[in-house]
Amino acid sequence: MVAALIELYPVETTAHTAALLGMSETSVKMKAKALGLTKLAKTVWMERADHIQNHFYEHSFAEMARALNITKTTVGRIAQKLGLYRTKCECYRVSSRVRLDMIRRERRRILFGLPPVTAIKVVSNRARVRLRSVLKSKGYIVGAERNMMLYPPTLIRQFRLEEKGAKVGLRFYPLQENEETELSTAI
Repeated sequence: MVAALIELYPVETTAHTAALLGMSETSVKMKAKALGLTKLAKTVWMERADHIQNHFYEHSFAEMARALNITKTTVGRIAQKLGLYRTKCECYRVSSRVRLDMIRRERRRILFGLPPVTAIKVVSNRARVRLRSVLKSKGYIVGAERNMMLYPPTLIRQFRLEEKGAKVGLRFYPLQENEETELSTAI
């Protein structure tokens, strides 16, 4: 029994060793202590530590936690025990890659007509954004919808710019008097 205890105790759980030997867990622990036996590092912990060490500089804590089916806090604690730390540049590189991956996923969702998961704006029309900015500088007001431009009655309208705006999806409406007070507080 002592030989089996010496062989099993360091690598197996105490409950498993006790069941195989037909002893209580307390008896197994006391005999192991008397023999000077200690548990080896848990194999699961070692696998997790190895994964974290291999992926620490490329993946976020959330990605490693998801892969290992543990929490981000646990990943952080294991990394700390291993003495792993990221520089500011490494943190930026990881977060930048994660953000780009998130944007790609959101774009795919939009392409397939699925609702977005995050609040990140992933589809932009640069021509429309630039033209909207130019129109704002000329006195137009962006409406409640981002593609609606309002013009006050006193504004000298820019018909060529409005024509370009219509091509990129902007709509132009006259500004009503009651809307002016609501929009002035929003802008």
